Amino acid sequence: MIPFKHSVAIVLATAAFAANAQKAIALKPIKSIAIKIPEPSDICYNAKSDDFFIVSDNGILFEADRDGKIVRQVKQNDTDFEAVYSDDKNVYAVDETHRNIYIYDVNTLKIMRIVNVPYNGAKNKGYEAFTFNKSKNNFVIFTEKDPSWLFELDADFKITNTVDISNIATDIAAAQFHDNFLWLLSDEDMAIMKLNPNTYEVVGKWSLPVINPEGFAFDKDGSLLVTCDDMQRLYYFNNPDAGPTGETK
Repeated sequence: MIPFKHSVAIVLATAAFAANAQKAIALKPIKSIAIKIPEPSDICYNAKSDDFFIVSDNGILFEADRDGKIVRQVKQNDTDFEAVYSDDKNVYAVDETHRNIYIYDVNTLKIMRIVNVPYNGAKNKGYEAFTFNKSKNNFVIFTEKDPSWLFELDADFKITNTVDISNIATDIAAAQFHDNFLWLLSDEDMAIMKLNPNTYEVVGKWSLPVINPEGFAFDKDGSLLVTCDDMQRLYYFNNPDAGPTGETK
């Protein structure tokens, strides 16, 4: 169940105002490609390998190059992977069905640990997004909607704080920390948002011409890649933060 013993530390009235007041800037894809990954739910960039990790609703963790070519894969039975994050040592794949985080060795893709983060509700009403917030030095995990919760996790994946972010988007489908900001993706709104990583106030918003965008990642150059679940495609965009000269703001 939702740990009410942890305080809901931030009421996001300012974030809600910022989200509603801003007009989303429309992004245009550079290109899109078909990928041989069924129901790609999320994607993350791994700087160590210069590749991407992509998870599938079918419980499969894939490693793929920038062109979507599969390099490695590993499958877990009876799982529905909805979120993925990686660092220099590990890959973290989040199973919505059982509220588990599978922690793989980034080099071997061997399971090192499975952590359960309890949450009530139906099997398809669990966690949808996960990343590491470098500004607060903690993991953050999100439920999709009804409501959209942001849970801050410590190094042992224990919930230390709970924030209701339902007012910033219809749903939350994916999360990334990039360029000192926390970024979120809304599937139903077809939009990405840039948040202050300390206050969770929305400071930027962009619309995506992508049906059913479920995951996104930034590569080493800051370019944006978005996975489309239903269409089984990967879309490529320029850095949303790039100004008219191509330089980031």
